[in-house]
Amino acid sequence: MKKTTTKPNQKRPPGEGRTEGRETYLAPPPPSKGRIIGLDCHPDTFTAAVFRGATPHDAIKLSCHPDMSLEKLLAWVAREFSRDDLFLMEAGSNSFEIHRRLLALGLRAVVMESCHVGKHAKTYADNDKMAAARIALVYLQGNAPCVWVPDALTRERRELLHAYNKAVEDRTAATNSLKSYLNQFAVRTGRRTLGNGKSEAWILAQREWTPLQTELLAGYFQNLRFQTERRKVLLRLIGRQICAEPLMLRCMKLLGIGQINAFALLAIIGDVRRFERPEKLVAYIGLNPGQRESGRGKQIKLGVGRRGRGDMRHLLVQGAHAVLRMGKNTPLGKWGWKLFARKGQRNIAVVAVARKLLIQVWHLLSGHPPEALESDKGFSVKLKKLATNLGKKLRAELSLPSNLQACAIHLQSQIVTHAKIDTA
Repeated sequence: MKKTTTKPNQKRPPGEGRTEGRETYLAPPPPSKGRIIGLDCHPDTFTAAVFRGATPHDAIKLSCHPDMSLEKLLAWVAREFSRDDLFLMEAGSNSFEIHRRLLALGLRAVVMESCHVGKHAKTYADNDKMAAARIALVYLQGNAPCVWVPDALTRERRELLHAYNKAVEDRTAATNSLKSYLNQFAVRTGRRTLGNGKSEAWILAQREWTPLQTELLAGYFQNLRFQTERRKVLLRLIGRQICAEPLMLRCMKLLGIGQINAFALLAIIGDVRRFERPEKLVAYIGLNPGQRESGRGKQIKLGVGRRGRGDMRHLLVQGAHAVLRMGKNTPLGKWGWKLFARKGQRNIAVVAVARKLLIQVWHLLSGHPPEALESDKGFSVKLKKLATNLGKKLRAELSLPSNLQACAIHLQSQIVTHAKIDTA
């Protein structure tokens, strides 16, 4: 963990333990007047350990409160603590929500990086009381990294992105289950699109099905139709978010960035100002190659993966494949194919193009003019596809033109208007 440039006596924003421009932040210094409360959070129970002190050596454990419900926890902290105190939590499934509720009560709280706290949990015994105390003591050791707590809008976007990704997985599983069942009878669907009435009628006409087999096929068809419709509903919700956010529309102007990528970028990155340089964003997503060196004899080059935001990394890799499929029609695609010819491995070129795309995203979100832009024709195709996914009913609700070409022109005008406002 790199040292922060914040001076020891520099004041920090209330409830924040961060230095502007980083994806992880150092926790604020121990309060001189208040107490330190380590919270071990579970879905149904919460355990708190209260300490006073500035280092692990002079820390005094004042009390421990195990197995509290959420209502009991909130009532207790509202009654006993003030802004002089500092609450510490390990990043988990509900830690962001507890952080939000503590801030709503006017208290200070930070969420610590789980892997940093987890390294200290390898002991011979462990329970909730020890875990709560460990969180406080790990913080008192100094240089405890904290994670960025997303704002309410970013949290909602991440929830929608997670639901969409899950719907895609479920639809793929439903499709594979149907194909696996049909494979027993040597029925191959080929390139047919499953999940509609035409494909179901074709499958039923391939052989004589028994009544039981017909019932089983009906279950497979019903599940596949449900998952297909679920994905469409979530895709329309994503389209609504894109139409309301000019920055997402501007991201679609970049090569290889479609509507899912544009939405995912804003949902995962959130406030781009927490990344002071594009290299920080590249490291956060995990598109930077790793390396291990020790002396003169050990020099190991690690590839990309197993760190960072894998969900966003996979989407950017798909976008990079799309750029390379365009051939040498774009400067970025031409650069990628030259790299492929020089290295001899397509995956190296794909990841390098994905990294350049992410750097372009950082410049765009930071207000700098990007370079890897889509052609006007290609961008119009993206907007028409977005309008098609919205459907006539939703386009009418959003006051968008019913005609696809007119809708694309209207969305382009929103981007121009937003750009003029930013420039002014």
